[in-house]
Amino acid sequence: MTRNVLYLAYFFPPRGGAAVQRSLKFAKYLPEFGWRPLVVANGGAIEDKTLKVQDPTMLKELPPKAVVRYTALDARENRRYLRAQSKFRQRLNVTDPMGWWVAPAVRLGMEMAAEHKPDAIVVTMSPFTAARAGIELKRRTGLPLVFDLRDPWALDETRIYPTRWHAGRDMAAMRRAMRVADRVVMNTPQSAAAVRERFKLPAEKVVAITNGYDAADFGHGEQRPAANDVLRIVHTGMFHTELVRFWDDLLAGRGLMNKLKHAPRAINLWTRTPRYLLEAMERVISRGEIPADKVELVLVGELSAADRELVEKSAVAGCVKMLGYTSHAQSVGWLESADVLFLPLHKPLDGGPTLVVPGKAYEYLGSGRPILAMCPTGDMRDFVTATRSGIVTGGDDVTGAAEALVKLYQAKKEGRSVVTQDRPAVERFERRYLTQRLAEVLDQVCERPHV
Repeated sequence: MTRNVLYLAYFFPPRGGAAVQRSLKFAKYLPEFGWRPLVVANGGAIEDKTLKVQDPTMLKELPPKAVVRYTALDARENRRYLRAQSKFRQRLNVTDPMGWWVAPAVRLGMEMAAEHKPDAIVVTMSPFTAARAGIELKRRTGLPLVFDLRDPWALDETRIYPTRWHAGRDMAAMRRAMRVADRVVMNTPQSAAAVRERFKLPAEKVVAITNGYDAADFGHGEQRPAANDVLRIVHTGMFHTELVRFWDDLLAGRGLMNKLKHAPRAINLWTRTPRYLLEAMERVISRGEIPADKVELVLVGELSAADRELVEKSAVAGCVKMLGYTSHAQSVGWLESADVLFLPLHKPLDGGPTLVVPGKAYEYLGSGRPILAMCPTGDMRDFVTATRSGIVTGGDDVTGAAEALVKLYQAKKEGRSVVTQDRPAVERFERRYLTQRLAEVLDQVCERPHV
């Protein structure tokens, strides 16, 4: 028997970028496990100050059973959206500036509920204001509600709040949402444990379902192999160079506004940029360990002006190819052509583990190519280590990264690999398997009374 799930996903194709991958793949595979997705997505006509890239090719992955509809604003909702764009109101936003989407999402959700009679509701976030839409739909329909968090919301260590008041209000909003939901799905084990501890929730209410890779995505892209004696380093997706100066100013306490701002957790964000890898490349080239024409760094994905400036000012800028955004299929093709995949992550200054794992990490694992993970303790380091997928160094460990590059270069010249991956361990991150776990969560919430 097939049941229907009302699935709110602000980010969904034809919009491109990493944010749509989780929702798309769940929608693709849920019918195999007895659930038809009824997707409520943002219509995309609104200026939301997020990634604007489009990739309509991804819509081809949806099964015939999937139903996808996009919100449109009526006159009153459009006025609410326009008011929300004022700088004063933006300043007062506690959670995110997309609260205007709640009303159209609820309205379309109720229309789809009347038409298709869903058995449960899933809201994938961010934006986290979408939680309000899920809570309202649960109130009106009486259906069980599952929140799926692609990032840890108010526990996100990369967030900077305008004031402690904003941080407290956002934490209160998250607390309410966690308590109202019948299940909470976090995308890393560390973040699931943090949510259980922070909000005193029972273990069975909060589950971890990671992001993943789709085995069907591999083996179809155009192959672009590097020369036999050239070490190709590939990075896909985005960096955070444009945000580094905000963190530097905050940590240094520069300016009155930075004395008011609040960061729940201090981090070094430079380690989520190519800075330290570029320094490692410069070191091995200057020492003669790798000739300058025998190493290349290929950056696949949207780059900010700050990213480009960092690369262009580097002594090894001539070794870097900046391709910009490509289709997902093209991005996977570049992954498969790599000799090593660069995987950076920010570094908490308290020495503790990170709560997040970038979505690219799972595609890196799925590709089977060696990974250079420059990261602190936490799930990402554990995943790379446990699956024997690559070399791990500290996020700012230029010496360790340089040694890794020399080792990888010598291995390529000699025609051997430096890693022997544990494929069964990697396969627990495959999208079909992860979707089966989400289907099991939906089965569970429909079999017992909901809160």
